[in-house]
Amino acid sequence: MKAIYYEQTGEAKKVLKSGTFDDPQVKKDEVVLEVLYSSVNPADTKQRSGWISKKLNQEFIIPHTDGSGKVVEVGNPKYKNLIGKKFWICGGSKNQQYGTCAQYYKLKKNKLIFTPNNISASKSSILGVPVATAYYSVFSEKKYSEKFVFISGGAGAVSNYAIQFAKLNGSKVITTVSNAAKKNICKNLGADLILNYKKLSEIDIINIVNEFTKGLLVDRVIEVDFGKNINLIPKIIKNNGIVCSYSSSSIVKPKFDYYSYAPKGINIKIVQAFLQNNKNISLIGNYVNKLMERNKIIHPNIETFRFDVAYKAHDFIENPKKIGKSNIKI
Repeated sequence: MKAIYYEQTGEAKKVLKSGTFDDPQVKKDEVVLEVLYSSVNPADTKQRSGWISKKLNQEFIIPHTDGSGKVVEVGNPKYKNLIGKKFWICGGSKNQQYGTCAQYYKLKKNKLIFTPNNISASKSSILGVPVATAYYSVFSEKKYSEKFVFISGGAGAVSNYAIQFAKLNGSKVITTVSNAAKKNICKNLGADLILNYKKLSEIDIINIVNEFTKGLLVDRVIEVDFGKNINLIPKIIKNNGIVCSYSSSSIVKPKFDYYSYAPKGINIKIVQAFLQNNKNISLIGNYVNKLMERNKIIHPNIETFRFDVAYKAHDFIENPKKIGKSNIKI
C-alpha cells in the first residue's frame, strides 16, 4: 500500500515522505478500511514536529488517527456484510505506528461509525477526534440542567461542535475569539455571547460574564488552553462547576493555584478523545449521525490536499491564520 510517513520529527515539508508498505494483516476482531480521506488534528502535527517528543518510539510513523473510507476486508466472516460500506473512524489511537494517511488502515470493528448517505466522505473524515472531544466535554459528569457553558476558542474544530452540542442541550453559550472572522463563525453556530479576548482584559471578561449570567456564573468551562486561562477559570465558574480541558498548548506546565479552585469545589477533567470506551464511541457516533441525517449540524471549513503534497495539510493546521480543518485525499 502507499502511505505518507516520517522517520524523524521536524518541519512537515522536510520530514513527510511518500512510500510503499505491506498491506495490513487483519486479525479476528479487526477490519481493513480503504481510506478515502485522512484528516489532520493538532495532535498529529505536534507529534510530527517534535513538540510532544523529539524521539520516535518506532522506526517510522504513518500519521493521523481520523479518516473515512470503505471496508474491504474483515477478520471475522460474520462481519462480511460490512464489506463495501462506508464508515468514519472514532477513537483511533494516536500512539500506533500505522495511521490513516495510507491506502489501507487496520482497526477494531468497534471504532467504525457508519457514514450517513447525505454526508460526504470528506466531511465524515474530520469528525473523529473533534466530535469525541466535544461530546465528552459537554456531557461528561452532567447531572443537572446546565444554564451557562463557557467555551474558549470558539472557532476551533472541537469548540465548533461543542458550541452546537451545548446549545442543543439547552445551555447558553459564552465563547471567546481573537478576530471578527471567528466571531462570525461562532455567531453562525449559535453562541449567545462572543468575547474578543484580544480586546478585553481578564477583569473585563469576568465582569461581562458576571453580568450576562446575572451573578450565577457558568456551570461548565470547556478549555482549549488550560494554562493560559488557569487564573480566569475560578473567577467565572460557580461552586461545584466542572472544567473540561483538552489542551494546554501555550503553557505546557502550568502553575496551579490549588486554593483558587478548592473553595469552590471545582472539578477538573482532562479530556482525551483517544481513550473513549466502546460505550462512549457508540453514543458519540449515534448522536452525531442523527444530527447529520437531520442536517442539524454545521461542520468546520475543510481544505483538502492532494496525496503528493500531504505536508500542506499539516502546514494548514499549524498556521494560526487558518480557520478550519484539513484532510488529504488518498
